[in-house]
Amino acid sequence: MPNEVLIETDGPVQILTLNRPDKLNAVNEALSQNLRQAITNAAHDDKIAVVILTGSGRAFSAGADLKEAAKNGERSQRQSLQAASNSTAIYEALIACDKPVIAAVNGYALGAGSAIAISCDLVIASDNAVLGYPELKHGLAATAVSPTLVAQIGRKPASELLLLAENITSQRALEIGLINRVVPSQELMTCAKTWASTLAGHNHDALWMTKRMIRRSSEMTLSQAHSLAADSLTVMRGF
Repeated sequence: MPNEVLIETDGPVQILTLNRPDKLNAVNEALSQNLRQAITNAAHDDKIAVVILTGSGRAFSAGADLKEAAKNGERSQRQSLQAASNSTAIYEALIACDKPVIAAVNGYALGAGSAIAISCDLVIASDNAVLGYPELKHGLAATAVSPTLVAQIGRKPASELLLLAENITSQRALEIGLINRVVPSQELMTCAKTWASTLAGHNHDALWMTKRMIRRSSEMTLSQAHSLAADSLTVMRGF
């Protein structure tokens, strides 16, 4: 796999690092495809229990690679649709992964970068992190990033972020439920690894089932989720 995504495995914990630091880890097609493949591989690797996702250099990810996006006018409609589908496929892969994914957000997490971060199960951000959705400022519709954001924090705060297109601090992101924890920048990866170690210390089958239950409950009515929970408990008793 090319080095747009670096992979480091430490026992049951795998660290994925977005690696275009000279571009603030802007998401181009290569990074998108490689990240999706890395997440899929981790999901199917029984030796991996937890994934940490972070960015190299000064940013988690500054969002979509606008220079590459500017070439969309040269593509056919089919090619443009495929490129758009690749963007949302990253978010879907992260949400669908049955292994918990921890985002360690350093520096900028904007647009697609923020959407990638909040698609993870847990988000730890440094105290100097900046999150936001600047699409409208660039004359772009904030479409691909909207569904995950609305699902995570609700219509009103999502509207504030998407329509005003103002960047926010990690502390503000914590207040509106966009992230889980703010830590000093020098402690970011230490905290992420500590959390990962805690998760990996649980029974891996129980951890896997709990992640599945959380994800599937969010897509169901409460009654349906209770029914699924009862079925899942029966399955787990067989382990």
